[in-house]
Amino acid sequence: MKIGILGAQGTGKTTLAEALAKKFGYPLILEIAREVMAEIGIDSPRELKGNPEKGKDFQMKCLGRQIEEEKKHENFISDRTTIDNAAYWMKWHAHENPSPVNIGYYTLAWKNAKKYDLLVYVPPEFPLVDDGCRSINKAYQREMDFLIKLLLGSWGKNYITVEGTLKERVAQVVKVVKEVHHEIISTN
Repeated sequence: MKIGILGAQGTGKTTLAEALAKKFGYPLILEIAREVMAEIGIDSPRELKGNPEKGKDFQMKCLGRQIEEEKKHENFISDRTTIDNAAYWMKWHAHENPSPVNIGYYTLAWKNAKKYDLLVYVPPEFPLVDDGCRSINKAYQREMDFLIKLLLGSWGKNYITVEGTLKERVAQVVKVVKEVHHEIISTN
C-alpha cells in the first residue's frame, strides 16, 4: 500500500510517518526537501528568497526526487507527497514562471498523486516548534494548509484527516488500512 502523509509544516507528519512505517513494516520515505537542501548547500528554504532560479531548481529537484523514491517501493509511507510539492510551487514559484512551466509541474505532481492508495492529511493542531529549517510563522502555516487542502480536495481520491495524539492518529490510519485491505480481499 502506498500511503502519503501531507499537510503544512509543523503538524506532526514526520512523527506520524515514522510510527506508521514501524507499525506496517513499510519503507519510510523521509521529507525530500531537507535532503535536497543539503545537496545544494542551504539550511532553510528561506535562503532561496530573492533567487528565483535557484528556488525553481530546488522545487524541481524535490518533485523529481519524491517521484523517484516512491517508484522504488511497492509499499511505502511517505512523509510528504507530490500534492505538497505542488502547493509549495504554487506559493513560491507560480508567479515567476510562464503558464506552460507551471502546468507541466502541476501535471507531473497530479499524475503521481493518483498513485497513492491512501492520503493522510494532518491539520495544524500543535504549536509550531523551531527546528532551524521550517517556518514558525502561524499565518504562513495556515496559508500552506489552505493550499494543500485546496489541491487535496481536487486531486485526492482516497484521503482521511487524522487528529489527536500520535496514538489516536495511528489508530485512525490503521482502521482505514484494515478496511481497504478487507475490501481488496472481498473483491478478489
